[in-house]
Parts: sequence; structure tokens; C-alpha cells
Amino acid sequence: MIEQQHPELRPAGPTNDKPTVAANGASGDGDRSASATVLTSMSTILKDFDYKSLVPGALVGLVSYLAMVVLAVVTLVLALVGVSASNGGSAEIPSSSMFPSGTAPSLWSVVVQLAVQLVVMSQLGVLGTSVDATIPLLGNVHGSANLFAVPLLLTALSVVILFLGGRIAARRTTAEVGDGLWRGSLAAGLVFSLLVNVGGGIFSIALPPSVVKISPVCAVTFGSVVTAVVLGMFATLAGRLSMRRRAQAKTGVRAGARAAIEAVAVHYGIFLGVAIPFAVVAMGIKLGWQATLSAPLWAPTAGLFLLGLGHLSALNRTWSVGSSMSSSANSSGSDIGFGFGSGLTQFGVPGWIGWLLLLLALIAMVATSVFWYLRRGPLAAKKASDWAVLPAAFLIAGALSTWISTASAAFEAGSFASGAGTVSLAGWTAFALMVWGAATEASARYLAPHLSRYIPMRLVHRVVHNQEENPTPAASADAQDPSSATRPVGKSAGEPVFAAHPALLPREPMGAGRRRALALVFSGIGLVVLLIVGGAITINVLKAGNGPAKPVEAYLQALKNGDATTAMALSDPGLANDQRVLLTDQVYSKANKRVDSFEIVSSKVSDDTAVVVAELHQDGRKTQTSFSLRKANPELLDDHWKMESAPIGSVSVSTNSPVNTVLVNGQEINIGSRSAGLNLPALPGEYVVELPSSQKYLTAAKSTVLVPLDLQTTPTLSLEVEASEALKAEAMAQVDAHLAECLKSTEGQPTDCPFSMYSSSSHARNFHWSMPSKPSFSLTRDPYSGSDFALRLSTITSGKATVSYEEDNSYGFGSPEWKPATDTMSFSLDATVTLENGEVKIVYSRY
Repeated sequence: MIEQQHPELRPAGPTNDKPTVAANGASGDGDRSASATVLTSMSTILKDFDYKSLVPGALVGLVSYLAMVVLAVVTLVLALVGVSASNGGSAEIPSSSMFPSGTAPSLWSVVVQLAVQLVVMSQLGVLGTSVDATIPLLGNVHGSANLFAVPLLLTALSVVILFLGGRIAARRTTAEVGDGLWRGSLAAGLVFSLLVNVGGGIFSIALPPSVVKISPVCAVTFGSVVTAVVLGMFATLAGRLSMRRRAQAKTGVRAGARAAIEAVAVHYGIFLGVAIPFAVVAMGIKLGWQATLSAPLWAPTAGLFLLGLGHLSALNRTWSVGSSMSSSANSSGSDIGFGFGSGLTQFGVPGWIGWLLLLLALIAMVATSVFWYLRRGPLAAKKASDWAVLPAAFLIAGALSTWISTASAAFEAGSFASGAGTVSLAGWTAFALMVWGAATEASARYLAPHLSRYIPMRLVHRVVHNQEENPTPAASADAQDPSSATRPVGKSAGEPVFAAHPALLPREPMGAGRRRALALVFSGIGLVVLLIVGGAITINVLKAGNGPAKPVEAYLQALKNGDATTAMALSDPGLANDQRVLLTDQVYSKANKRVDSFEIVSSKVSDDTAVVVAELHQDGRKTQTSFSLRKANPELLDDHWKMESAPIGSVSVSTNSPVNTVLVNGQEINIGSRSAGLNLPALPGEYVVELPSSQKYLTAAKSTVLVPLDLQTTPTLSLEVEASEALKAEAMAQVDAHLAECLKSTEGQPTDCPFSMYSSSSHARNFHWSMPSKPSFSLTRDPYSGSDFALRLSTITSGKATVSYEEDNSYGFGSPEWKPATDTMSFSLDATVTLENGEVKIVYSRY
């Protein structure tokens, strides 16, 4: 056959070749013939292949990618406007030691690169980078960081855009059938994936040079390549197939799967259609309207979290931090937060919201069961396998929701440090949704047939997929009623007929009595539900108003108001009375720079204890502080939360000279003559210490210190005590008095005086002292004195003393010959000046 199709491949030469030659060349000729055949076949396929059929699909991928980039840019611009508005018009990357001053890029400058990476992340890409640094004593360190968080709105929009692109392409290429549809869809997926990932690589975010080498930030991974191909191909294929008219399958696996997927979509749509706007509005109320501008990035994920909580699942958080440099820095843990009790309060959401989420889940389940009943129709045969279709669809949807809503981040720096954190729905979420799927199936069988009677007929016609389903044998129908009213027009006896969906059958007018009875039943059910839900909400609202955050807010408000008495009543530090001298209203009310403002960040309850985290602002700085609380005699509507000892700071008061009392914020504090310092507990704020006015002979400049919110340091209020002018004047006055007493002396060597005349008393008499010039003095601290406070009085310029007297010139020979004489001498004076019982004492040095 091959030789007939390709006569040019026949062996040349006469047919009567020798047998030996034919035998030896048979194998080689056969191989050459087969290779030539394959090449020719491939050449024919490539020649006949219609490359133009791939162009529509490629254009779908190209246009879809460009549209995604534009949408990502719009999303980021809105988010950055919100960030700028909340940060005083700034969208700068926070300063870091990794970047030299002024080199940190603005987020606005990389908005296009961020948008491109966001598109990659919407296809399950992981944003990551690597870091290389040289650390003294440690050498070269290689590290990495990554973030996985799917912008679900962009993911959903990519599916919609590709689907619509497939529809448009199908209109222009109506001749495509079979393999042509798959080839065009595959081309769309390949082009879309190529643009997503190559664009992500080209537009990776390059950070400016710094002390460490940071590789460009990029989100492209193998997962993003595969996801973009699969998503692009199947979304485009679905769009193309939606334009083809074909009979819907009445029964079978495909029909059941399609209806189950639609039912799950209805359930998710009802729940998320309420939960997502609620989350956006709640976030706007809590954080300001600026937070709503970034809602396209986080709202769908938050909606899936709320869906899990409303369906009795939970949020799972895990974290770990490790360092080989310090074992105390190693920590790890996890917690589970449910939608009831304290599960939501730790995120600042009232607990009664969980009951509303459960009610919303029940409403969505009932509505979905009615849709499932109308779409699938009543089951003719009761098969156990029919129960598995909808739960399986919910199981798959739950697993997918858990996966795509997960947010995780991790970093590692070689063996020196590492960390990771994850927030996701609990692992059993898929199984919880499977149970809800089974409940929806049960409701569709036993409740939906009754509820469907009250669905408007126009809506029923839109939901029922095929108006003629559930085939029944014609013979049976004719045997019962040959002129059956249910036979479609144009159908004759012997042809298969399809009974109308029960919900499409004519409805009997409802009598007044039945309407009243039905109204009473529904009113009663509504009243019971209202009482249950309302009661639960009321209890939770009242308990939330008396939750653990309430005493913390009162405590922080007391700090803000300078009300130390109330603050100590709410959180008694358990200190002795002599340690509370700064914890009074008289001192704290006059403290500046107390708590300027505060905000409760989270509240986590565990059995009878709770931890409340608050963000505090002080003098332009902010910090987060945790407060521990416990229940004290809890009641139904009030758990009576009581604060444990709140973190409290301290101030060290010291002086360079012992003093008994100081003034702190204008209040006299007895520090007991301790110059080494006294540690006193203090609340956050600014304190001013000075000497009281009763200290006549001492002075010191005011000292101001700030007790910070973080309480990591103990600030010191230090007074540099010096001699006052009054002390100096008193010392000089006593010196003058001392010199005056010396001048009154009639002796040649006055006792304890700085001047004297060295002459024998038998040869001189009638001494009279005068002081033509006084010495000048200096007063300095005496570090060698054993006294608490001592000054050294020293002579700067010597004084002059003059003595007049009578001198015996006979020198002991004969009668005395007294003659007047005068001598002048220089003198100096040194002394120690001390304070004793508030009095100035001077001890003169011996001369």
C-alpha cells in the first residue's frame, strides 16, 4: 500500500535481482522506507494544517491578558489611594536599614510592575525573592522570602474575560467543530500563560542597591504556568461551547455533574453576595473609608473565610519563628477560631455575627435545595448513588475554597533565622461543606417540593432546565389516557412523551383559609427563628458590650485622662504604698505626653481568660501592648472581666548630692536622702523633677523624662545639685564676719586667723590690725569630704593685712625704747563649707 501511495520509494532496478542481494538489503531498504514514510506523513500534516485556525484563540489569550493587566492596575491604584489617604498622602515603603536614606522606592513608582505580578499571583503564582548579605563575624548569608495570596477577584475576572473571549471567537469561527475547538482553546491557554509568566519575569520588581543584595521580586512559578494554561484553555472552551446549540442531556453523569456545579454556584453566590458587601462595609466602619478602596484585593478571600465560619468550620492560624543565634527568639504555635463564642472577637468582630452567618448559610441551603429540585427534577428511581452527587460537588468546592483562600508567608536566612505564618480555613472545611451538601440534598427531596409551589412561575420556567424531561413510556401513557393532556403538541401515539416538571403543572388557586393557615405557619416559624436568632444576638451584643475589651478601654481612657486612681482600681499593680508615690492623681494629672489615643486591635478569649491587644499612641509614636484578663463571677449577660496587673513602667530618681525631698510634677516626694537613686513605678507620660522651694541653700535645673509605652527601659530623673546664690552669700558673710573678728584682735598672732605677726610679745605691744584689701574666693564641690554636701572655699587672690604696733628697740639692754612700727603681709584663707540641719557651717583650715 505504501508503494502504491509513494511509487517514488520503490527500489530501482530489475526485479530479477539475485536472492542473496535481496536478502542482504531487505532490512536496510525497509528502514529507509519507514523513515521516509514518517517524514512524508509529517510533511503532509504540517502542510495541510490550518495555522490560521489558531489565530482567534491566540488573540483571545492576548486580549485577555491585556485586559487583566489594566484591571490589576486599576485595582492597585485604588488600593494605593486608600493607603495614601490613611497615611497623610504618603505611599512610601517604610524606612529600613536595608535601604540607604532616601533610596526606598515609592509604591507609585512600581505600580505597573506590581500589577503584572498581581496578574501572575491570580494564576496561583508565589511572590518571592532572595537576599544575599555579608554579616560581620558570620560571613555570607543567603536568604529568601515568599508570599502566597491569591487575588481571587482577578482570578474570577480572568475566567470571565476568557469565557467571553471564547464566545466572541466562536461567533467569528462558526465552522470549528471537534478538534478545532480544542486546538483554538489550547492556543488561547498557551498564549495567555506565555504572556502572564513571561510578562511577570520581564516586569519583576528590582529594588535599589543597598547594604544587601536583593534579587528582583517575581511571582512566576511552575504552578502559575500550568494554572494559566489550564484556566485559559477550559474557560475559552466553555465560552466556545456555550455558542453551540445542542440538545441537553436529560440523564447521566454529565447532566448530574453540570446541575450539581450550578447548585453549588447558587449556594456560594447567595452567601458571598451578602457576606462580601457586609465585610467591606464593616471594614470601612472599623478602619475608615480608605480601607474599602483596597477591598478588591482582600474582600473575596474574606468572603470565603466567612463562608467557612458560617458553615461551622473554622479559621486556622499557624506561625513559627526560629533563630540559631538566640534560643529565646524561637517560637511557634497555632490556633483555631470558630465563628461562635470568642472566635470572631479576637479579630475585633462581635460574636453575634457568627449567628448571622449561620442563618445566612441556612437560607442559602434552603434556596439551593429548591434550585436543585427544579433543575434536576424529581427522581423517578430512588437510588442511593443519587445522594452522593451534590455532597461530592460541595466537597470539591470546599477543598478548592480552602486552597485558594489560603494566605501564607515565609522567610529564611540560612541557618541564622527563619519564620513562617499561614492563615487558612480549617482542614476539615471540605468535609463540613460535604455535610451541608447532604443536608441540601435532603431538603431538595423533602422540603423543596413544597416550597416550589410558592416560587413565581416565571422564575420556575427559567430554572427548570428542560421543559420536557423525565421520559415515560408512551404505551403506558396511552393506556392510561390516550388523549392525555400532558402529551406535547405534534406527538402521536407510540412516540415517547415527557411528563412536565411537577412545579410546572397548573396550580390550584389557594383558598383564603389555606392562605391564612400558611401565613400563620410561616409567621410562627419566622417568629421562632426571630426569637432564637434575636435572643442569641441580644445576648451576644450585651456580652460583647461587657467583653474583655471594655475594662481595657476604661483603663486606657483613664491613662489618657490622667486619672491614676481609676487606672489603679481597674488594674491593681500589687505594690506597697511607699511604691505608689507617682501613681496618684496629683502627680499623673500633671504629666504631659500621656496616652494620646488608643485602639483595640484584637481580643482573644480562652475559657476563663482573655488577652486583649491594643495599639497605643504617645507623642507621635505607637506601640502594641497586650493585657491579660480573667472572669470574675461570670453571669449570663456579663462575664465581669477583670484585668490582671497591667504592664507598668518605672522611673529612677537620683541626685549627685543627697536630698530628703524633691518635687515630681509639682508634688513633694520624700526620697530619703538617697543620692544613688530610687526606682519608683510610673505610668506612661512625661515627668518633671526639681528641688522644692524649701531648699534655700541648694539649687538644681529641672530634669524631664518620658516613661515610654513600650516599657523596655527605665528612664532616670537626675538632679545636678549645686550651691545656691544664697549659700554662697551666706558663706561669704560668715567669712567676712570671721575676718572682722580677726581684725579686732590686739594680739600679734590672732587665734584661728589667716594673718599673724611673728614677734615676741615682750618686744611688741599695742597691736592694731587692718585689712587694706580683702582676698577673693571660689566655692567648688569638695569630692573628698565625708559630708553629704560640702564645698571647698579657696583663695583666688590673696588679701593684704596691715598691723601697727609699738616695738622695743632696746632689745633688752637698758630701759625699753617703745617706738611705733607698721608691717603689711599677704594672707589667704581656705575652708570647708557644709550644710548641717539646713544651716551653713564653715570649718577653716589650720594656718
